[in-house]
Amino acid sequence: MIPRWKQIFATMLLTSCFCFGVFFTKLQDFCIVCDKRIQTSSPYRLDNVGDPFLLKPKVQCERNPPFLVLLVTTTHSQLEARNAIRQTWGKKRQIGDKRVFTYFLLGTVTNLRLQEELIEESNTYNDIIQRDFIDTYYNLTLKTIMGVEWICTHCPQTTFLMKTDTDMFVNTLYLVELLVKKNQTTNLFTGSLREDDEPIRDMNSKWYISEKEFPGSKYAPFCSGTGYVFSVDIAHKILNVSSTVPFFKLEDVYVGMCLEKLEIKLQDLHTETTFFAYRPAFTICGYRKLVTSHGVEPYEMYLFWEALRRSEDEPC
Repeated sequence: MIPRWKQIFATMLLTSCFCFGVFFTKLQDFCIVCDKRIQTSSPYRLDNVGDPFLLKPKVQCERNPPFLVLLVTTTHSQLEARNAIRQTWGKKRQIGDKRVFTYFLLGTVTNLRLQEELIEESNTYNDIIQRDFIDTYYNLTLKTIMGVEWICTHCPQTTFLMKTDTDMFVNTLYLVELLVKKNQTTNLFTGSLREDDEPIRDMNSKWYISEKEFPGSKYAPFCSGTGYVFSVDIAHKILNVSSTVPFFKLEDVYVGMCLEKLEIKLQDLHTETTFFAYRPAFTICGYRKLVTSHGVEPYEMYLFWEALRRSEDEPC
């Protein structure tokens, strides 16, 4: 005969399990009701081209076509960096007779408060592009293709676009100068060229790629995702071919795969290195002659930009 205390304990355990199961089921029902859109977002897919944008800027590119559009991948929590970019290198400006605009690319999160804040930010600055996919590092490919699609459908009048990140310093003045000197408005793809990169097989690496994900020993040539620039005709070609190139979680490598299929060759923008995928030590003369520097904090963006502005008439 089973002792009474064991019967009581078993009954309490079964009751607790049942109650937890009911609670969990109800919680799932509640979450589905309160935010079905976010809960049903697909983590990794490339078949969302053509899906509606959740947030997008109001633009009139046909009336005031930009020369260069900067597309900056970001996350909801990076407001400080976005504001620093808005006040420095990403500020809407005219460089000579060339217009330069900046827009930020985001996916979705399950935190409704963050989404509400993003909507308010979009209403204030009119520079947010968002679509319904989970905002994770390995969805940078979706973010980038989303930005390319937005350009192709809402601002195809631009001449060039640049993809970059929120921890970058971009010398837009020098970039425009180099693009004008290059005098090539079609079939141009440039940045920090990576022509011999191999997949990283170390499982502890942020950029780990399994044999199943990529069985090859060498990637197609690509430009570092820290910052690359391309003409708008290539944007259209990448968008069109993306439906035939399987999803790959490393965005810059994926774009390189698209370029390989399109038989588009990478080009240097200058005989000297101007795109840095790392952070050179700051000097006035050094940063006057670079396009990108990686790993820059928001407060440093203000310092660097102001230092360049104040010394623009000083010789090097």
